[in-house]
Amino acid sequence: MGRFNYTVIGTAATVSVLKVESMPESGKSTPVYSGSICEYENGGMGLNICAALATLDLAVYPVLTYADIRQKTFLYDFCRNFNLPEDGIMDPPECSYGTTIMIQDSCKNHMTLITDYEHRRPGSTFFSVQEIKPEFLNSSDFIILTAPMPCNSDPMIDAIIRSSKPLALSMRKDSNAFPHDMLWKALTYCTLLFGNEVEMSYIEAEFNLDSYLSLFSVSPSLKHIIMTRGGRGNSVFSRNKDGGIEEIRTIAVEPESDCIYSVGAGDGFVSGFMYGLAKGHSIKDCSLLGSTLSSFVLEDEGSITNLPTEARLLERFSKWREK
Repeated sequence: MGRFNYTVIGTAATVSVLKVESMPESGKSTPVYSGSICEYENGGMGLNICAALATLDLAVYPVLTYADIRQKTFLYDFCRNFNLPEDGIMDPPECSYGTTIMIQDSCKNHMTLITDYEHRRPGSTFFSVQEIKPEFLNSSDFIILTAPMPCNSDPMIDAIIRSSKPLALSMRKDSNAFPHDMLWKALTYCTLLFGNEVEMSYIEAEFNLDSYLSLFSVSPSLKHIIMTRGGRGNSVFSRNKDGGIEEIRTIAVEPESDCIYSVGAGDGFVSGFMYGLAKGHSIKDCSLLGSTLSSFVLEDEGSITNLPTEARLLERFSKWREK
């Protein structure tokens, strides 16, 4: 087995997007104008990042679980098409059809419903705990952890800490995938922390912090906190040589499309940033690369349907870098 740039740990999912004019309200019928629960795209945080990095010709080790057996053929074909290891894919029971329904209003806001979630709750034995083989972690230079299946949360972070590999944590406001104690372990071990404004506020409330930047004082391994702000750009907070905290801001790269589809854009940002890191770019350029890759995701429906090749990514990145 060769060396890998990244091991990506998380989930794959089938995603159905239902488009409505305004978000549902109690006691009021909500017409769905397009989309169907019978039709779905392949997505999920773990798969989104794996697909983006593999499309950029990086060596990726997928360690993924999934809850919808309909996705099985796609996932193994995906690994074979990109020549990725398959032993990190853990199949669900044959009767498993848990899927994700996203309700999208006319302003592109989302409400996410995860079906059959009772089987994923802590204490359920419907899904088996995934075995974390040493090669899953030891053969890669860096680990990227997204929201895992809840039953895998504690074993995953414990295995990552034992491996001593640097960790990029991609946040999700989900107390089942990231239970309190496990999340604190991840936050105080990780090298990079990705999250949006809502997720950073969640961290503050969950651990009674004055600011998410307080994590720098409790985690010696934390180097960068990367916060995405949607169309307002992104901020990277870094520990400087004097022990202080510096902020680097980058602009939001605009998609080359009039229609915007925001599903998976955050995962696109993480992927572009980590691509830049693997290629030795500055932190500022890593952030702009994240925004650049995210702009491609925004241009089409489906979180992995419009992923750029390395050449396309760098061409658009170069244009925006000059601005």
